[in-house]
Amino acid sequence: MTRWVLSDYGEVISAPLPAETIRELADLAGQQADEFRDRYWKFRPPYDLGQSDCAYWSAVLGRELQAEPQLVEAMVRVDVAGWMTLNPRTLAALIKFGTHAGVRLALLSNAPEPLATVIDHSGWSASFDRRFYSCRLGLAKPDPAVYEAVLDDLGATPQSVLFIDDRAENVLAATALGLQAVRFTSAEELPDQLEDWETSTR
Repeated sequence: MTRWVLSDYGEVISAPLPAETIRELADLAGQQADEFRDRYWKFRPPYDLGQSDCAYWSAVLGRELQAEPQLVEAMVRVDVAGWMTLNPRTLAALIKFGTHAGVRLALLSNAPEPLATVIDHSGWSASFDRRFYSCRLGLAKPDPAVYEAVLDDLGATPQSVLFIDDRAENVLAATALGLQAVRFTSAEELPDQLEDWETSTR
């Protein structure tokens, strides 16, 4: 059976959202950076599940933005750009491992549609045979149903998949369904984590 490495995107393949991005978005919103950061994350889950750009940013800013499409577009543009700084060592480790171990790569990200679209159009994403996004699945990690949907799409058993994520709750949920899972801590440790899984599944 085909083996898969299923990787998270944010803060695994990508770098964390920069503080400069939060400051730029806060300036657009007319809010203090700390207040904005709290609202950015508080209202994020529905956005990751497919909520419209206007509805999300209206919630974050605390006012209806239907009549301010240029502001919504600016918020989306800055937000997506902030998530597109890659961790090159992580990406290189995944691609190298996939090639030498004969393992296929897939992506599973809690992400809104604008970010999913940009990832799909990035040259590096072609290294991932399948890409899954919460906004398109209507499901988000750590809901067990999201892992079940991915396994079904891949035609894979839980035992044939290694899941990598930086959030403990997502790793625990995957493990509960029988997937092999590791918590991402750094690009430096990732090659050893991949090799340990390869050794255990030979």
